[in-house]
Amino acid sequence: MRPDAVVFDLFGTLVPEFSRSDFYGAVRTAAEILGCDPEAFERGWVRTGALRQTGAYAGGMAENVRAIVAELGGGEPAEDVVIAALATRTALYDRLFHPRVGALETLREVKARGYPVALISMCAPDTPERWRASEMAPFVDVAIFSSETGLRKPDAEIYLTACRELGVEAERWLYCGDGAYGELSGATEIGMTAFLIRPPDLDVAEALTPELEQDWRGPTIGDLRELLDLLEPSVEPV
Repeated sequence: MRPDAVVFDLFGTLVPEFSRSDFYGAVRTAAEILGCDPEAFERGWVRTGALRQTGAYAGGMAENVRAIVAELGGGEPAEDVVIAALATRTALYDRLFHPRVGALETLREVKARGYPVALISMCAPDTPERWRASEMAPFVDVAIFSSETGLRKPDAEIYLTACRELGVEAERWLYCGDGAYGELSGATEIGMTAFLIRPPDLDVAEALTPELEQDWRGPTIGDLRELLDLLEPSVEPV
């Protein structure tokens, strides 16, 4: 089946996924700046993940940090301390939030061929602004973020939102992601054709989300540009 539209995951698909050591290293450094026990703060960070990803903290990342500190009995950190703590995360994103090899080329070509393109991302509230300022954003018609919609993968509704936004039935979509959060199974269950992207050099044990659908038996690619072979040279815009 030739698809009529394409949807991409973000982290681990269009941009590199953080390694566990890099990501939690930044979390522990933030804890030290806040005067918290690094291991306890890291546990708090993990524990509040679903809340962070669904926009539960109206004050964004700063409110999330304050909530963890308060839970650990650390009181109310000063504003400049919170800013300094979050700067460790900003530095990590500045270094690694960029198109992975083949991503920009693939997005540009998919749009040139006339396909509607969507993005569905499980993310914290500091990601949408960064995405919208990226060089990839102009090639995506609809970007759906868990922190803005309150929906998480593999909830069917997060995929169906993209279907409704672009007026394409689920069965006509090609979905590509790294398999985090059961996203491929979720996409498949509503009728999308899902592809796992798994670069040959990926160290799964060091991946931030090591539960990447290990039992996936569907189609797999090692490079985003392989998707172009599955798409017509051009289609009529939907």
